[in-house]
Amino acid sequence: MADLTATALRLAIRQHGAITTTQLAASGVSRTTTRRLVAVGSLTHALKSVYRLPTDGRSLEQRCAELCLGHRSAFVTGITAGILMGLRSMPRRAAITLACPHPLHLELHGVDLRRTTKVDASDTITRDDGITIASPERLAFDLAAQLSARSHRAVLDQLLHEHGITPSVLGAIADRLCHPARPGSAAFLRSLADVTDGPSESAAERRVAEALLARSVPVESNRQWLELPGGGRARLDLAVPAVRWGDEIDV
Repeated sequence: MADLTATALRLAIRQHGAITTTQLAASGVSRTTTRRLVAVGSLTHALKSVYRLPTDGRSLEQRCAELCLGHRSAFVTGITAGILMGLRSMPRRAAITLACPHPLHLELHGVDLRRTTKVDASDTITRDDGITIASPERLAFDLAAQLSARSHRAVLDQLLHEHGITPSVLGAIADRLCHPARPGSAAFLRSLADVTDGPSESAAERRVAEALLARSVPVESNRQWLELPGGGRARLDLAVPAVRWGDEIDV
């Protein structure tokens, strides 16, 4: 692409086609050249100080990169972050959930802005592609305001099983963020009260466990281990140790 240096092009591609004025300048693209690239259609103005390469369609990742590059104190959270992280039970038709500290004021079409005064360094992760996203533990809290009780509980299981967080970490999040006036607080505490040290690995496991418990079967999820004849170990999805009963849920 004429006048767009190789360094700038590589950076823009890594950031889903988005690049800032500062990044362009640092990559050897002057403001004069930037204006010319915009005039000929080689760059498109996306947000204040943010440009993007021309594309046939805009992806979710590109829109998130533009927002995070244009507003460095903001971060993607909620359902949007859940989709980017590959979490289950995420609705596919939802506005981009963007959290930012006060007093940043944004009015952007298709963006659900969440203003918050409670943001610690551990609450966000800045990815190599320019997107700043909620950490797994912060996301666990933020999703409580957007998901049904069943879906949120399933998401907590997935975060515990796949992202290395623990019930104690979730408890610390509750201590810091839960407040009667903060949306999702009551729902998060209800889900947290049901968390065990052995999270279920899938929504299907959770549904089977709930059905058994509703019928007074004292089933435990992911707590019992079997010592295998060959010397290995396997953890049962569901078990009733008192009667030496176990079950594997494969969907």
